[in-house]
Amino acid sequence: MRIACVQYAPELGHVAQNAERVRKMTSTYVGTVRTDAGYMFESLDEIAPILEDPYAGEGATMALASELARRIQCHVVAGFPERATPRALEKLQTQSQHDARIARDEVTGLVHLPRVARQAFNAAMLVAPDGTLVKIFRKHFLYEADTTWADEGGGFEYLDVPGLGRLCVAICMDLNRALPSLTPAYTLESEFSRYELATFCEQHRIDCLVMPMNWLLPEEEIEAHQAQTNAKDPSISTINYWASSEVRTARSPRHCLCWLV
Repeated sequence: MRIACVQYAPELGHVAQNAERVRKMTSTYVGTVRTDAGYMFESLDEIAPILEDPYAGEGATMALASELARRIQCHVVAGFPERATPRALEKLQTQSQHDARIARDEVTGLVHLPRVARQAFNAAMLVAPDGTLVKIFRKHFLYEADTTWADEGGGFEYLDVPGLGRLCVAICMDLNRALPSLTPAYTLESEFSRYELATFCEQHRIDCLVMPMNWLLPEEEIEAHQAQTNAKDPSISTINYWASSEVRTARSPRHCLCWLV
């Protein structure tokens, strides 16, 4: 199996221009959290014009992912903002989903709780080599920036894909585990040792974990990073955090790949 990722800086709301940049850059492809639209929308009203419905074949991300998949003959994973259509809401009830959230009455911090219910989701689509939609995965644990417009996905999921094995797609904050010094919702407020996503992958013998994401540079590294001659150098502490969050998966007897964009 060969996997390649594309990393670039999409401009907020510039859907057509962002898509064209991806076309010029692409090989086999894992898209960023918001492939065409960018990230950090202030409200549901702001993002509403570019919400997509891949089930109906609508949306710039679906068109781009389908085009790339057919051209390169590969599976494509791409992040996008999903409109909460009746079909999308129906999928929230899927029994195969693993809900890893703690009970709402145990939540003391509200910063990561959704402010808008059942209108939109931070999602990622899996598209087959023939350009058809295979599955949509929805972000389960929201980051603060998501809560202005997105609701929570129902849980972690996997899919058995010919040629790829057992595939799990999760998004950005889904990776997080508890930090005792913080008190926002769910993973950051649950027990430190839970490793919710890694535990799910271990228990279900996931072969390949794919994670589109936008990840902030640690605050203590921002000044030093800006002063670097080569600002493209990676944040080692961030990479170490990603790795430690998946330590349970790394011990799994099956081979699990975690691709982070």
